[in-house]
Amino acid sequence: MTARPSISVIIPTFRALEYLTLSLPEFLKAPDCEVIIALDGDNAACRAYLRDLPVRVSVTRRRQGVCTATNLAVAAARGAYLFLCNDDMVPAPGWDEAVRGSAGANRIVSGCCWEPGLIEVPPPHARRDFGRDAATFRRDEFFAAARCEPAASEPGINYPFLIPKALWDRVGGLDQRFDPGSASDPDLFIRLRLLEPPPDMVRTMRSIFYHFASRSSSFAGSRISLSWKFHRRHGRYMFRRKWGRMWSHAFGEVPDVGAWRDLAPSREPLVTGRLWRSIIFGPAGGHDVLERGGK
Repeated sequence: MTARPSISVIIPTFRALEYLTLSLPEFLKAPDCEVIIALDGDNAACRAYLRDLPVRVSVTRRRQGVCTATNLAVAAARGAYLFLCNDDMVPAPGWDEAVRGSAGANRIVSGCCWEPGLIEVPPPHARRDFGRDAATFRRDEFFAAARCEPAASEPGINYPFLIPKALWDRVGGLDQRFDPGSASDPDLFIRLRLLEPPPDMVRTMRSIFYHFASRSSSFAGSRISLSWKFHRRHGRYMFRRKWGRMWSHAFGEVPDVGAWRDLAPSREPLVTGRLWRSIIFGPAGGHDVLERGGK
């Protein structure tokens, strides 16, 4: 077995191969990192692409959702730190140096996303258009622009982010009741801030990612899919069922959890939780961790 990496990059994916082929080669250039592809449902085209690449593949035989796929991939990670990223986020050179420079045992470090404006660009993301899909992506222009950004940081939390694996294990990872994934982010960030002592959450502007903004999840062709709208509604419903209220922090903000400390999260409801997921996804099926591109 090779030496233990310092960072395990976790990239969940299930259908957006054209975006994974843009992002993955850039992650593979980073030293002292392992890349684990969380393949949510066996996908022949994706497996063929990964076959000869130096990645590990955590694959579910049936699609289960990004929360389950991510948690299974993290269980196979060897790094002291995890870097959680989406498959439609292309890193600019130096992303790893920037997050390493701000890392700490009780600190979570987020990157900065540039988006083309396919959907509303929330603060703190920046609207910068270097292509609206994989075919029109202008990688070299993006890289050149990213190199000109000054070093800066601010409080904040968003995907992608670097987290000590020990912190991830303390909160138990993503709550799988939110599969296929909507509303799992604010739930995770709130649970992390409820730890004692609460971890620092910072965003570094030198770790830059071009985010195609939901192309790999909510879009069906050129429009937001009806199924994703349904899942988004269900995720919000599950959040309210769990906590008795909705989150109040804005996107990218560090949650203020002062009013949450006396809340006791409810157990997952059977009918709208586990039974609902079994109807949507079917039986869980098997799971494998494949070495060296799935060979």
